[in-house]
Amino acid sequence: MLMVANRLQGPLHLESVIQPIDVKISDAIMTMQENSMHVSAKVFQGCGPPKPSGIGRSARGISDVFSGRFKHFSHEERPTTASGTSLDRLVIDIEKKLRESKRFWSKLPDDICARGQFSELEDEQCWNSHAKARYFPEVVKEGLTNQINNPEVDIDITRPDTLIRQQIMALRVMTNKLKNAYNGNDIYFQDSSDEGSASGSGSGCTEGCTTEYAYRGTEEAPVVEADRSDERAGSAGHSPSHRPSPHLLLVTLALPLWAMQRHCR
Repeated sequence: MLMVANRLQGPLHLESVIQPIDVKISDAIMTMQENSMHVSAKVFQGCGPPKPSGIGRSARGISDVFSGRFKHFSHEERPTTASGTSLDRLVIDIEKKLRESKRFWSKLPDDICARGQFSELEDEQCWNSHAKARYFPEVVKEGLTNQINNPEVDIDITRPDTLIRQQIMALRVMTNKLKNAYNGNDIYFQDSSDEGSASGSGSGCTEGCTTEYAYRGTEEAPVVEADRSDERAGSAGHSPSHRPSPHLLLVTLALPLWAMQRHCR
């Protein structure tokens, strides 16, 4: 999500893309008017001359075309602050919260044990599940497969919990959508090169890139890549384009941000 949020900065900023649309539309209308004869000739050549219609047209005013849903907008109404527009503030706020929550659950046990108010500093004063003494069994590593050697956990690794499997699948689907949005593809894009892969950090970063931010914690729990098998039916029949689409990326992130802004008002 941090990598996708960073796409809103610079030339891919949503306001940088949308703001000049009115100028581009005006230029297009002027170009059409300047070349109206040539365009009309091309249309008549391909579609034939227009047939006269017996039904006349009546003049309509602007009030007849636009309903009450539309209102005039002036650039002075655009919120401006020292830190930028409201969209910029939302992106900055989301990035800050994402950085703070990074590796929260994977580092939660270590953070609790590292604080003196939650655990004793001396090993001899710890409760080892039998008495107040040193804990002698070897501390197993993280991961489900390592818990088979953990005497403190009674778990059957051959029969994972159904609810946990559902949550893992939901995280895989969301990770895949974010990865496709970052790459400029449709969120349901099916990448055949990733078929069969079930490992990776889930960050969407390739092997050659490095982490841009220094997050809290020293170790990140492994996250498997997204499984797209449940989305094949939705993506079948579409011929995905491998050319990045920044507009789709911007709309994917901007719509929820815009909805949050409207809700806060």
